[in-house]
Parts: sequence; C-alpha cells; structure tokens
Amino acid sequence: MLLFFLINIISYLIILKLSYMYFKQKMYYPFRIAEIYAFLLHSVLVTIVMNIYFEIHVILTISFINILMLHAIYHIGFMIQSSPRTKILLDLSHYKKIDKNEYLNIYTTEVILENRLKRFISSKQIHVENTTVKIINKKYKLLNLVTSVSKIIKYFL
Repeated sequence: MLLFFLINIISYLIILKLSYMYFKQKMYYPFRIAEIYAFLLHSVLVTIVMNIYFEIHVILTISFINILMLHAIYHIGFMIQSSPRTKILLDLSHYKKIDKNEYLNIYTTEVILENRLKRFISSKQIHVENTTVKIINKKYKLLNLVTSVSKIIKYFL
C-alpha cells in the first residue's frame, strides 16, 4: 500500500506538470484549469486502479489524501503567483546572480501591473479597453466584503 501511495503522489505530480504544459496559466476563477484537469483525470485513473486492489476504506482514505493534496497545491500555486517576493526568488534562482539595476529594468511596476491585470481578466472580474480598466458588472458581494474589512483594519491601524 505504501508503494501505491508513492506512485499515487508521483503520478499526480506528473499529470499536473503535463496539464500545466498544455493549459499554461488559464483560469476558471478561482482555479487554474490545469489543476482541475489534473485532479479529475488523476482521480478517475487512481479510483479505477484502487477498485481492483483495495477495500473501500483504503479507497476513501487515499481519495481524501488526494483532495488534501489538491488543496495544498492550489494554495502553494496561488501564493507563488501572487507574491512579488516569491517571483523575485524564482527569478534569482533562474538567473543565479543579477545586478539590481538590471533587475529593476526587467521587473518593473508595469510588469507587476500587467501580471495582476491578467489574473483579473482571466477570472472575468475586469475588462481592459486601451488604458481603461472597468470592473465587470457582477454582484460585488466579495468586493464589498473585502473593501469593508480593509477599511475597518485601516481605521484601527
């Protein structure tokens, strides 16, 4: 069973990598399509194999672990994409060494803004037309909640 568990994790990571290669960073807000596809494909394949070899309690345990794995990878991926500090660390690992002034030319505020706008566009939260950015007309419950909480926190700080 331990061997199957290790194969389970490795196969999920391989399917996830292939999914990212195919789907890139396309979003079905709030999820990246690659993660949804990888989870569904992996779940079907693993469940078929588990039905042959294991009892129901083992199947449920491994399925629960797979859901937890998806949850963890989702949050880690989201953290990597949304954190400028993580972006800088990834760039430094790629370049190994870079001059600070040269890096300021590569990673500009325009690049940061474009990356954030792309995420909002892919989640269909905003529409960009030339230089104008508009919120897409949806119910703003989450936006209102975040704004209200931010105002309260800012008031006390």
